[in-house]
Amino acid sequence: AIKVANLAELVPAPLFNSPEFTKFLLKYCKESHIDIVIPIIDRATIALAKASSQLKDIDVMSVVCSLEISEIMADKVRSDEFFKRLGLKTPQHDEFPLLAKPRFGASSRGIVKLHDKEEFDFWKKRNKVEDFMVQSFIVGKEYSVDAYVDAKKRLLGSVSRVRNIVADGEVMISCTERNEKAILITEQLLKEGNWYGPLTVQVIDDGQDLWIIECNPRFGGGVTLSIEAGLNIPEWILRESLGLALPEKFINWRDGLCMTRTRKDYFLWL
Repeated sequence: AIKVANLAELVPAPLFNSPEFTKFLLKYCKESHIDIVIPIIDRATIALAKASSQLKDIDVMSVVCSLEISEIMADKVRSDEFFKRLGLKTPQHDEFPLLAKPRFGASSRGIVKLHDKEEFDFWKKRNKVEDFMVQSFIVGKEYSVDAYVDAKKRLLGSVSRVRNIVADGEVMISCTERNEKAILITEQLLKEGNWYGPLTVQVIDDGQDLWIIECNPRFGGGVTLSIEAGLNIPEWILRESLGLALPEKFINWRDGLCMTRTRKDYFLWL
């Protein structure tokens, strides 16, 4: 194990999809006296959902949705079908330009923009279409909606924020901005399925319609902005773990809180 600033450690472990992962996780939680387990990438949500009932038997709290929801949301094709069943608007599949996204991809890796049928046919000869989610490219303002569902299936709060600048799939500049349609879409989505814990819904507003792109049933990369705005997910998780009361009223928050990040090397001659 590698200590990180005396606050955390990186621990070698089996792959999330390994048959040995659940056994490893149970053993590690027992030996290290772990109280709460929280996934932060898609593959981890599935692995934790599979282990959650056994973790509960040893009094470890798993902050994760059901296995069904975790698997659907990790698969862009199945999640698109799920959204459509709820009557939510998703991008079409036959209007150029198109975006081809790896079906089980993350952080915008491997996405290809196809401008016309000639490009699409050329790409299709070299790739298996069934391994991708192919959708029309939507131009508009990108929003993320961070939310939290407690163990009683109550939505405690949601915050919509603009994804102003994105690098490698991660938001670098984001500002809170209330978009009632985006918040309503999130509420509609959470009425179906066994949701629990933090989640982030991504939508695009083209000025006329709002299109749902995906939902990550875990902390989103820019969730710290929503936490600062009042979506106090860390406190709620701790209160649930301790059996303490959670807020009865939906949270209030304001537009205009901005978060900036840097991912840059700095050089200085001494």
